[in-house]
Amino acid sequence: MRFSASLLTLCLASVCATTATAADWSDNSVGYRFMPSTAEPGVSDKVIKNVFNFTHTSGDKLGTNQFSIDLLRSNGADPANGGGGNGAQEWIGFYKRSFSLKALNGRQDDYGLFKDVRLNARIDAGAKNTALAPQPCKGRVGASVALPVAAGSWDLGLDLYKETNHDGIQKKFVTYDLAPALSSSWSIPIAGGNVEGFVDVVGPKGKDASGHSTRTEVLLRTSYMYSLADTGLRLGVGIESWKNKSGCNKDFQTHCSATTPMLLADYKL
Repeated sequence: MRFSASLLTLCLASVCATTATAADWSDNSVGYRFMPSTAEPGVSDKVIKNVFNFTHTSGDKLGTNQFSIDLLRSNGADPANGGGGNGAQEWIGFYKRSFSLKALNGRQDDYGLFKDVRLNARIDAGAKNTALAPQPCKGRVGASVALPVAAGSWDLGLDLYKETNHDGIQKKFVTYDLAPALSSSWSIPIAGGNVEGFVDVVGPKGKDASGHSTRTEVLLRTSYMYSLADTGLRLGVGIESWKNKSGCNKDFQTHCSATTPMLLADYKL
């Protein structure tokens, strides 16, 4: 599959952003997750996916950077366009920059109930080699708060969300309406490992390329990752639940929602 120009731009932007300010710390990891029962709008069968990931996280005196990219490989139930029965391949990546108000203000104490308040900007992009040929580009700006957990982290955020995408069936790009987006992410140490994950809720964003109204999209992904001593390797189990994927309207499309178990592994570089 041809590497999309939008995703290449995302990668270059993330490299520039992470090198513009000297990082005080950084982490890099590679990961894998197996999902045996995912859904794709309009695809009648459950789709098996193997997902390979690279994630970079770093911090400086003003806040944090995060860059993550997934390569998803589907089985034949989700066929590539003209692929002769081969499953589709998809790239999805994002870059997120967060600024800490505590750091910007030189503040030492908390903000009432919250450990910190952050200003966030994020861009997502991707491409998939199916007949639909999606090429999403998503922008988000907003704020989040760090909740007062005793160990680990738990954030809650609110963004303004804007998306453009391509529809290969209708043979056109569509620019969606501005929509609200709620998000929460967590990483809590428990019993030699971490309970971690996120939930993302994107409100209705207008009409899709076929003229159908989109619906509120909810993505939940959570897992327990067990650390193997000092090897840098972690193994885990989890679930992914997606409702109204990509804003899919079940009155006009099928298989908009699904929940799948996950097997996961990652390795800190």
